[in-house]
Amino acid sequence: MSERVRGRCKFHLHRGNALDWLPAVKSAYVDCVITDPPYAEVDRAYGRLTEAAWHELMHATVREVRRILKPSGSAIFIIQPNSEKVGKLRPWAFDFVSWCCREWNVVQDAYWWNPVTLPSAGANRASGLLRPSLKFAVWLGEPDCYRNQDAVLWTLSNHHAASEAARRFDRARLPSGHSMNEGRCLQIAEERGGVTPYNVLPIPNNHTGDEAVIRTHPASTPLPLCRWWVRYLCPPGGVVLDPFSGLASVGVAAIEEGACYIGIEKDTGYYEAAQARLEHAQVQGRLEMFP
Repeated sequence: MSERVRGRCKFHLHRGNALDWLPAVKSAYVDCVITDPPYAEVDRAYGRLTEAAWHELMHATVREVRRILKPSGSAIFIIQPNSEKVGKLRPWAFDFVSWCCREWNVVQDAYWWNPVTLPSAGANRASGLLRPSLKFAVWLGEPDCYRNQDAVLWTLSNHHAASEAARRFDRARLPSGHSMNEGRCLQIAEERGGVTPYNVLPIPNNHTGDEAVIRTHPASTPLPLCRWWVRYLCPPGGVVLDPFSGLASVGVAAIEEGACYIGIEKDTGYYEAAQARLEHAQVQGRLEMFP
C-alpha cells in the first residue's frame, strides 16, 4: 500500500464551523487538505449559501488552508457548477478557480468524472442538454508541492500492453507532428508498475462500500476518490485535514492509507455518523495490522 501502514494513525473530529476551528490549527502543520465543501445556491439541511456568502466563506477558508499547510503541502477543493435555470450556469465555481489562480496557484487543472451520474432535469428530452458528470478538483499549492505519482499509477491493460508490444521498436508519428517511441513507453510503464494517470479521474460515486453513507448524505464523495488523492498528495504518515467533513470519507481514506486526520463538521447528525465511521475504520485498521 505504498509504504503506508494501516492502524498507526490518529484522528480528531471537531464539531463546529470551519472558520471557528481552523485558526486553532498550527501554521505549517498539515500535509494536505482534501475537501468537498458545500456549494452555492443549493438547499441543504444546514441552509443555503448565496453566491456572495459562498465566496466569503471559501476565500477565508483558502487563506486559512494556505497558512496551515506545510510549504510542500497542497489542497484539493471538489466543486461542481450549478445552474440558475436550465441553460444558464451560475458563475461562482468558475470565479473561484480564477480567484485561486490570482491569489495563490492552481498546480494543475484536475477533474473527477462520475460515470454513473443520473440525468438531471436539464438533460431530459425537452431541454436537450448534456448530462453533467464532471467536478472540478481545484488543486492549490506551490508549483513544487509534494506529489507521489508512483502511488497512483494506473494498471496497464492487457490490450494496451499487447498492442504496444507488437510495435515495440516503432517510432510512431502522430497527426500533431509529435513522435513517440511506443516500445519505450511500454518499457517505462512496466518498470514503474503502471501508466501515468490522466487529470480526469473516472470514479463512480456509488462505490463507497457503505450503503449507509449513500442513504445519509445527498452528495457523498466516493471513498476510492478520497484514497486516490490521499495517496497522491500526503506523504506516508502525514496529516490530512478536511474543513467540511460531512460523513468523513476523507478521514476514512486517510486512516486506510496510514495517515492522520483532522476533520471539522458543523452538522450534528453528520458529525455523529462521521465519528462512528472513523472509529470503525481505525479499529478495522488495527485488526488488519494485528490479526
